[in-house]
Amino acid sequence: MMKEELFNLIKKHQYNISIYTEDIFERRCQEEIIRSDEDKSSFVYIEFDFESINATLGNESNSQQFWNIFMETLSQNKRGSDILGFLEHESGIGLLLLDSKLNGWNRLVGRFIRTASKHDFEIMNLVLDKIVKPIVYPACIQDIQAQEVAKQAQ
Repeated sequence: MMKEELFNLIKKHQYNISIYTEDIFERRCQEEIIRSDEDKSSFVYIEFDFESINATLGNESNSQQFWNIFMETLSQNKRGSDILGFLEHESGIGLLLLDSKLNGWNRLVGRFIRTASKHDFEIMNLVLDKIVKPIVYPACIQDIQAQEVAKQAQ
């Protein structure tokens, strides 16, 4: 159900946004873990769970407004390297911010908040603060920290 709503939203506003199927998205996540390890880079993985978001926002109207703002913000601030896809069983949307750390997610949150404010939708914060937990894939960070510790020990 949410899948069709999101695709209709993208089509209606002619957003240049692609959403991978759950299989392809999972594969892309695995590829990014490998690439990140090889390149000593990092990425941010974020899940937007439909059920949790709906429960937090309390009604369908608020949920629709959330996804409108979500798509509008992504369409205006999307980097070509960011990846959007459905989670397992189409239970939500996953977002990969490639070659990024937590500050990349924080910038995107700021953009979500500004867009929400423009639409008088202050409860966007409820979802971003309470529901959405970004995960930084830290392969390079761990390596750098290990190097720092080794230097300090000498």
